[in-house]
Amino acid sequence: MYPEIIKLLQVQERDQLIRSFEKDLKDIPKYEALAKAKLAGDIAAVESAAQKSKEIEVKIKGVELDIQTRQNSIKRLHDQQFETRKNEEFQALGVEIKRYEADVSAHEDKQLDLMEELEKAKEALILAQAKLAITQGHVNEDLKVLAERAENVKVRLVSTQAERAVYAGPIDPPTLQLYDRIFIKKGDSAVVPLNGGNCTGCHMKVINSTIQQAKASEVITQCESCGRIIYFVE
Repeated sequence: MYPEIIKLLQVQERDQLIRSFEKDLKDIPKYEALAKAKLAGDIAAVESAAQKSKEIEVKIKGVELDIQTRQNSIKRLHDQQFETRKNEEFQALGVEIKRYEADVSAHEDKQLDLMEELEKAKEALILAQAKLAITQGHVNEDLKVLAERAENVKVRLVSTQAERAVYAGPIDPPTLQLYDRIFIKKGDSAVVPLNGGNCTGCHMKVINSTIQQAKASEVITQCESCGRIIYFVE
């Protein structure tokens, strides 16, 4: 085999690893986003449950205010009854008092219903928070694994890039430049073997003279169809 081919194959092996590591690093933010997206539903559920609890609490405060207002009115009417000397006015004030007392009773019933509703809402909030905590734990673990993976890939990338430089050093510059152009353009491999007279890069048949040139292993030989560097395997 042509000596430069052996060197190029060593470089290509590192370039393929480098490309794989770079792809991994590029994909990690996407995986992190997918992991964090798992929280969206649980966060929304907690926010919704918390908002419902707040709304019920506001309603309870409103009912309490209404009860207090009516109780103040009842006290005021009782005071007026005590001060009046007219029977008709006393009776009229009594009717008003009973009406306010009925309102207070109705509002107290409503208050109890709302308090029961609030208790259920708070239970739902606790459950939603617990579910979020579990999901958050899983997500944190996923993010930790991804972070460790990123660091490991970075270390391997730097190491492989250093190896690539060592193997590329002895290669004739024009040959290395040709290889680099092909590898960048093809995106998978620039140096491939012949198989039954076919280029294993594009799977097209190469002409006989090209096959003979590859067999001779005296110069760099390229496939006429795809331009990849080809070599003959005994």
